[in-house]
Amino acid sequence: MAVGDSRRLTPAGVGVALLLALAACGARREVAVQQARAGDTLVAEGDTRVDLVQAFRPGFPNGLYRGVVRVQEPGAPAGGQLYTLSGICSVRNQPGWPTYDNLYGHRIDNLAEAERPASKKQGQVLYHFDGRIEASGGFIPTAWMQRLKDNLCRRGDFDDRPAEVRSKG
Repeated sequence: MAVGDSRRLTPAGVGVALLLALAACGARREVAVQQARAGDTLVAEGDTRVDLVQAFRPGFPNGLYRGVVRVQEPGAPAGGQLYTLSGICSVRNQPGWPTYDNLYGHRIDNLAEAERPASKKQGQVLYHFDGRIEASGGFIPTAWMQRLKDNLCRRGDFDDRPAEVRSKG
């Protein structure tokens, strides 16, 4: 306020400002996987949070492999559920490329299990570019899985290409 300004901050105004500040501090911001470090939140979807535990390993073609995430959601064990996951990202409208993005992996009980060859049945979700979703191996597609796939594949809010490139498709 300027000197001599007759407007005053009321107690109600102070309360609203305080609540907004506290809400902003408590909210977990999603971090793009290419900038994330262990402990960062990759997905904040409703009451569910997906935090990076172990970085994804880049691979060919267009894949991020064997990352470990902790999913904290209603009904999950105390401290969350660990998953080792991989994402294979396709390219739209390119001959020879699949018409879907692929997220696959399985639950693990501890971090050491992530380093061993998969002994558990792998779950898989295919996110087709036409909007269809196919799941197998016991995975039930969830909002957090789709959001994580978007983060891994740099789609939607996570698309970090220049605007002029994004507008071309």
